[in-house]
Amino acid sequence: MHSKLSDLPSELLTQIVSHIEHARTLLHLSLTCRRLSKYTERDGWRVFVQNRFPSIQTPPYWKDAAHALTSLSRAWDRKAFIARAIEPDNAAVRLPNGSRPVDHGRRQRGQTMGYQPVLDSYESSNGASWTARKEVVCWGAGAELILRTKEMGDNVEMTWQEASIGRERLEKYDQHHHKIEWAVCKENHLQEGRDDITSVNLLRTSQRPVDFSEYVVVGRASGGLQYLRLLPEKHESEVVANYMTDDRPIRGATISPSTEPLLAACLSDGTVALYPVAHNKEKIKPLGELDIIPLNKPGRTWSTRFLSRDRLAVGIGQSTEPLHIYHISQADIPTKPLRSFGTEGANVTVYGDATIHQGSSSSSNSSSVYSLAPISPSSQAGGSAGDLFLSGWYDGAVRLHDMRSPASCTAIYNDPIDGASPVYSLLAFGRERFIAGGARHSILKIFDLRMAGGKAYYTADLEACSPQTSRNPPTPAPAASGVCCDYHHETRYDRRDWNIFLNPRGPSFYKLGTRRSSESPVYALSSPSAASPALYAGVENAVVQFDIVSMMDRHPDPVFKYGPSKSRGARDAEIRRKWDPQKDVMRLAMYEQVVMGSMRLRVQSSVGDMDSNMRGWDERWL
Repeated sequence: MHSKLSDLPSELLTQIVSHIEHARTLLHLSLTCRRLSKYTERDGWRVFVQNRFPSIQTPPYWKDAAHALTSLSRAWDRKAFIARAIEPDNAAVRLPNGSRPVDHGRRQRGQTMGYQPVLDSYESSNGASWTARKEVVCWGAGAELILRTKEMGDNVEMTWQEASIGRERLEKYDQHHHKIEWAVCKENHLQEGRDDITSVNLLRTSQRPVDFSEYVVVGRASGGLQYLRLLPEKHESEVVANYMTDDRPIRGATISPSTEPLLAACLSDGTVALYPVAHNKEKIKPLGELDIIPLNKPGRTWSTRFLSRDRLAVGIGQSTEPLHIYHISQADIPTKPLRSFGTEGANVTVYGDATIHQGSSSSSNSSSVYSLAPISPSSQAGGSAGDLFLSGWYDGAVRLHDMRSPASCTAIYNDPIDGASPVYSLLAFGRERFIAGGARHSILKIFDLRMAGGKAYYTADLEACSPQTSRNPPTPAPAASGVCCDYHHETRYDRRDWNIFLNPRGPSFYKLGTRRSSESPVYALSSPSAASPALYAGVENAVVQFDIVSMMDRHPDPVFKYGPSKSRGARDAEIRRKWDPQKDVMRLAMYEQVVMGSMRLRVQSSVGDMDSNMRGWDERWL
């Protein structure tokens, strides 16, 4: 007697669903009968998300999560994004006095060049639905602190419907009916240049008091290190505490991801001071200090980052051991690192004048680490928080380190064309990909991590087979590979890395202020979460927001579902009203990381002028 699929126990159905590769297949399965529909809603979507996106953490709205993550994966694969420079609007609140509007110039008064932004962002769910969330982004613009909050979801849509047509909707909501609130905070005694912000760290919802305020720790070039509370809606701001630094300039800071977080601040004398973030005193003394750079030795601390609740990474330079890892707790401040990573065995390349590598008998054995990024554990590959992390080096390489391995690094990622540009910023998206910010030409470099427990979803599998290739040069499928065609082989096994120039074409160039902005380093990168379609990049005098979404996607992330409708076959005017009502979307250029002779520069078309039909590419690429 043959059993029906619907008669199988849930445990066997889970085993079957774990091998389903596409959400469309699971949806069709759920439509076959009532029992499979109930199983899919209860367990099927969860099993799909956890198996296809094992390193991406999401709220437990599994069907919407499957929708959002598959759409996001497709946008990344097709290199689809919308970029625009963002800055406070005329409705922004000035703190601490609460006045409106803000006169926010592109170049801060007292500055001879544009500011170098430092960034942080996060998002939180209110527990009602996938779209019901709040996104916060904050950055330093010279001596000013800029905060933007964005609320979205069904309740926000209801308030948009109730808002008066005209000014209220234009000032408080964007084209997707997300509620936007801007604030600019600067105390009167602060001076541009001297008191520039050098570090920004937003506290997550589990780390702060339960209220509607935003809490942020801000470090300055003058040595100030403050714990601030901001509530723009009520025009409130407050200095909750000051951290004692003995007026030593702050070069960077990081907060641990625990519910009782620690603050680690890089100071100008080569030390890292450790503080409890929250305290019942207005002035907080350090728990202790790490002497990273010995006295009378050259070098400086460049970066610091908590890899986990109790593991701190510090990048220094120039040094033969430019990367130190410490085990940290409030009860135990170590005197020596848990482990140091050196240049030996790391294939470090030195460029330029060897005299810049002071204090080393061999210039080829010293380097600097400018940026750090932890990589989250995976439900498939295992491991613990803090085991895997990336580091950006002076020689232009990004190195992957594994605390469980004796090797200096376990993988090296290089751009074959712009390989000599130091890496100033890093941002990892689970175990699927990461972005590196270059030190020149405003280049963003997108790398596939190609590691266990990483990318397990391939959108192109849903497309028809074709001998047509989307690569230059093409990569034919080997006869013994068993892959159906060249196109599907290259989308799985030749996932090329690619670079974006933040040098816009057309009128949106002026949103960045000056040509210096379009040629500057990418100083900072941040994303609210690995599941978010939003990405922020800080260049000189500007912050650029990327929405990783295709304008022609019939089923984009649910957070974009409100606002002007865009039906299949929509006209150009409808597309512009949906995605570019302010005419501020940039036209950027990119190239794939291939050998120089095969490199081809591609440029985005204007919004609504998408005539390209290149297979495997977003419609805007020409």
